[in-house]
Amino acid sequence: MIVRIRWTPVRVKTIPWSKSKLLAGVLLLAPALPVSTIADVPPRALVRPIRIEFLNHEETLTAFMRRKGFVEPYNLTDILESASQARIPPSMIVCIEFVESSGGKHYDADTNNPLGWKNGKAAFPSVRAAIRHVTQELGSGRWYAGKTLEEKLRVYNPRPKYSEKVLDCMHQFAQ
Repeated sequence: MIVRIRWTPVRVKTIPWSKSKLLAGVLLLAPALPVSTIADVPPRALVRPIRIEFLNHEETLTAFMRRKGFVEPYNLTDILESASQARIPPSMIVCIEFVESSGGKHYDADTNNPLGWKNGKAAFPSVRAAIRHVTQELGSGRWYAGKTLEEKLRVYNPRPKYSEKVLDCMHQFAQ
């Protein structure tokens, strides 16, 4: 069996010389351009350094949660235990919950995720499990280990004002 293929020339639209040089330059240089990530951004200096040793007062955290209208139960014992194991200040978890869900008031209750983990889309079996998971990740997780509090918050939520909100909240507990 003989198959004949008929070839017809295709007309290619020509690009003016100036545009083609620009296009060629972009295509050749694009792979070499650096891609910036949140890890590349140098941290700004904290205006007021946080003294972690003063952030563990259960009474102060409870008073804050009561004053701001957090949803009960506060799960403060879980926050304190998890934060202690993860070596992060418990006020960080309390303030993340305050900023993310107004103290447990505004989040999808089916997810049990008042800390807004994975843009609030992650689901946990309980709020206690969410607290444990998030504190463990912030303490020693792949993207958070070895970073300062401010750097951890920038990775947690890269919006520029987010880390400022949480850190301002945390300063209420420093003495």
